[in-house]
Parts: sequence; structure tokens; C-alpha cells
Amino acid sequence: MSSLPTYRGYRLVGLLVKPLMRFWFRLRIAGAEHIPSSGAVILASNHRSNVDPVLLACAIRRPVSFMSKAELFIGPLGWILRLIDQFPVRRGGADREALRQSSVVVAAGGVLGLFPEGGRCDGSFSTIHSGLAYIMVRQPCPVVPVAILGTERVRRPLGWLPLASPVRIVVGPPIQGLDPGAGRAGRRAATEALGSKLREFLATVETAGERGARSAGAADADGRASG
Repeated sequence: MSSLPTYRGYRLVGLLVKPLMRFWFRLRIAGAEHIPSSGAVILASNHRSNVDPVLLACAIRRPVSFMSKAELFIGPLGWILRLIDQFPVRRGGADREALRQSSVVVAAGGVLGLFPEGGRCDGSFSTIHSGLAYIMVRQPCPVVPVAILGTERVRRPLGWLPLASPVRIVVGPPIQGLDPGAGRAGRRAATEALGSKLREFLATVETAGERGARSAGAADADGRASG
């Protein structure tokens, strides 16, 4: 049964988790102004690590409802995920309840977080899940691209505690020109268009990051030479 998120538990948990995660991962955020302060929006992010949804939620002020794999919704973790208004999706087929819940979040003017790659991978947007792409283009709200960089280095040498590693999150302007079309051909075209725009965004972010790193390295070298 689809339910309207209240985010009471989300905000309560966030009071503790957000500052802790921002400090532990030395989280840097750019482009947060592209996320509307109110109204429905979909965040389309790459996905390299289990900590991605947690860090993305910590990076922005508004509550986010993520569509997460159903296998996580068992035991204490499942209780916590439901407490903070996350919802499950059964992978491998069409999950109508997950589709309904995504529509509920959007209709309520909320923030819906999706990983269009369909699961953890290399985070390059090389493969886009057609079902998730269709969810994005059929909803009457902006689709905002997100690049999460650095979580591929996160490890757990101490078991449950992730190794601290600097993480950068870049939010881009809303993607324009997405058309859901009609039938399978329309879905396929929409998937290809979304994938192309997301890859273009990620390439721009990574290129800018490399330029920044080179500039910082040159500045350090100049400083050592002058010293």
C-alpha cells in the first residue's frame, strides 16, 4: 500500500547522521542551488558504493525518498529504512507498488532519489535501466543529475565502520528535452537520451575536477619553488 511520506523520522535521524557523515567523509558539495527549495524533483545519481544514498541525503537540505533494493528491507535495517521514508523495489521485473510509491512522492512535491544504473557499478552511467529511465521521464517534474565522486575508495577494514575518504558531490542543472514517447520504442529512445545526457554531465564534472587538481598541484609546486 503506497503511503505519503511524513519525514518525521528522517529529520530526527538526520540531526545526528548528517553532521557525522559530512565530517567523516570530508563531504564537499557543489551545485546544490540546482535543487529547487520546494516542489517535486528527481535526483538521478551515479552509484559506486553502498554509502552513496546516505551521503547524497546528507548533502542536501530537503528530505529524499530513495527507491532501494527490496533485499535491504529485512530485520532492523528494514525497520530503519521505513522509519526514514525509504521504499523497496523488487529487481528483475516491473514492481508496480514501487512505481506507485514513486508517483506518490512526486505528487506530494517531494524529492525522489533514483540510481538509473539500476545498482552499484562503475558509476559511469554506461548502462541505464530502462524501467528507471521511464519513471524519470514520465513524472511531471525536473530531473536533476548528480555525480558522486570518491565513494569508490570507501572500504571497511574495521568491519562495519567505513574508512574515511574525501567525497565530492556535484549537482547539475535540470536535464531538458526528455520525452517519454509511446510504447517500447519511446521507452528505448527516452532511455538512450537520458543516458547520453547523464554521461555528458559526468564527463564535464570529471574534466573540471582534473583541471582543478592540476591547478592545485601547480600552485603547490610554485609555492615550494618560491619557498
